[in-house]
Amino acid sequence: MAQYKETNRFHCESSSGAHYVVIEQILTSRLALDVGESPRTDYVTDTGEIAERLDDDTFLLLLSAEVLHVA
Repeated sequence: MAQYKETNRFHCESSSGAHYVVIEQILTSRLALDVGESPRTDYVTDTGEIAERLDDDTFLLLLSAEVLHVA
């Protein structure tokens, strides 16, 4: 089972003015680390939507294709 450790939170805003909190988390599963994988960083909103980091100040919500900017 995957285990994650939260490493950062970003307060973001969409172009429509909606506010989101994007949580950066690192996969810390012992099994993944034992086989030599480097820790994977994932991004998810506080409401459970999956995001991808485009650059230092921009995220993309994958299901809605909405772009978020760090506020």
